[in-house]
Amino acid sequence: MRRRRGPLPFLLVVGCLVITVIVFVSCSVQSLTTNDPEEVIEEFYNSEKDGEFGQSWELFHSEMKKKFKKSSYIQTKNHVFMGHMEVDTFEVEVGDLREINKWKFSKDGPTFKEVKAADVELTFESQFGLLTITQTCYVAKDDGEWRVLWDYNF
Repeated sequence: MRRRRGPLPFLLVVGCLVITVIVFVSCSVQSLTTNDPEEVIEEFYNSEKDGEFGQSWELFHSEMKKKFKKSSYIQTKNHVFMGHMEVDTFEVEVGDLREINKWKFSKDGPTFKEVKAADVELTFESQFGLLTITQTCYVAKDDGEWRVLWDYNF
């Protein structure tokens, strides 16, 4: 005669597996989304440096995404930097982050109250020689996440 086991061992194993999967997924998602403004800037420019323009576009603030459709951003970046300038990659140096209490994105707005900014130096070895571009990169919250903005208030 076989002794029948209750459902408790099976439920414990299934419960442990479910908890393990939930912990793994939440850690993976958390590592993919950062809420540190300096890390967002670093991640953005490292993606640009690696030619992963679609990945960097994802880190744009929604205001920037209105200026650039993803496909045209990728195409233009590839065309200008890889095509015309003959650049495979470039060096990136991100300066110190500073807080800005009030900042206007463009003449037509919007104005942001909590913004952080850092000067970023991009150094290219190009067909035109060694070029360094300094760009101020801004980050502001968009749906609770820090996202990249550039200055169009001119």
